Amino acid sequence: MANETKIKPTALCLGGGGAKGAFQIGAWQALEEAGLLSDVQAAAGCSVGALNAALFALGDLNYAKQVWESIKPADLLAPGVDGAFFSRDGLIRIIDQLPLERISDSKIRVHVSVKHMETGEPVFFELNGLTPASIRTLLLASSAMPHIYAPEHYLGAEYLDCGSIPQGNVCLSPVYHQGHRQIMLIALKPQLPLDPVAEYPDADVTVIMPQKNLGNLLTGTLNFAHDKIMSHMDQGYKDAQAALSGFIPHPQTKEEMNKLLIQKMAKLFPSGAALSDFIQGFGSRLAPNVKMPTLGGNVWYDNIFEVDGWRLQQQRTAGLKSHYRILDPRNVRAAWVLSPQTLLDALCSYEAARNMKD
Repeated sequence: MANETKIKPTALCLGGGGAKGAFQIGAWQALEEAGLLSDVQAAAGCSVGALNAALFALGDLNYAKQVWESIKPADLLAPGVDGAFFSRDGLIRIIDQLPLERISDSKIRVHVSVKHMETGEPVFFELNGLTPASIRTLLLASSAMPHIYAPEHYLGAEYLDCGSIPQGNVCLSPVYHQGHRQIMLIALKPQLPLDPVAEYPDADVTVIMPQKNLGNLLTGTLNFAHDKIMSHMDQGYKDAQAALSGFIPHPQTKEEMNKLLIQKMAKLFPSGAALSDFIQGFGSRLAPNVKMPTLGGNVWYDNIFEVDGWRLQQQRTAGLKSHYRILDPRNVRAAWVLSPQTLLDALCSYEAARNMKD
């Protein structure tokens, strides 16, 4: 991904890949922590990506994690009947636990891709406004891998997983044709089946993909072992963080800015030593500073963040609230800045540099 500042996405696309879909949950967490999901108005998914798109529309990351962490291999890999290699009973139980009526009513427009068995072409269905029964059928159809699971009947036709068709796998088409041009695609393979730039030259498609292979059909797609799911989730989180250095969030209010600064600093600086390391490496990006002793700012400053005696303080006086400073445990001014966005940009750059080292 390029290093220039990028606009937050308005649409999220999720590729297919069975158990590898846990990668997308980890990436979701990284995107949410970075404040990049507030403008998303549409989500589209293929196969397991369809399930994750539905979970995203529910708007509860912790619930999505619980769904994934509760999956057991026996849920999806029990012997099947009626021409199916595996039973779908486990997936049906998972889907039936979801509040499908909330997906139908969601402000997020949710699309799923399926393959029309007769024509072999990808078909995209929007779930909003459908009955829970129809949503259930389409989620099952989108994840019905050929030769693994039986097809699903819907509106007089039979449908299967669309992951083998490039357009169906990446699911860019439905959100693009709704007018979205800022799109985030979370793929589950290190290589895309199509080139988004060639297919959609006027769209800004940011791609998050695994930096190492998540496994083949047996070791990855069909491996629903708990430790494997947790490993995929962790990799998705780290790979997404590494891919987001070009996105610099721009909160609209001082309250939003302070909230984001607190979240970012709490994550990056578990100790005073870590904060000191940031100042040594990135303090030059703030205002020129001469280390000066202070009285601790008890009258004119509010403490925004504290760790091991180090404090980020904001000027309390009206008209000067863009003035922030960092004091060390001896009340010496270690750094200061006149624009909180400048501080946030430096924190994002520090985070990106740290992720590259990891």
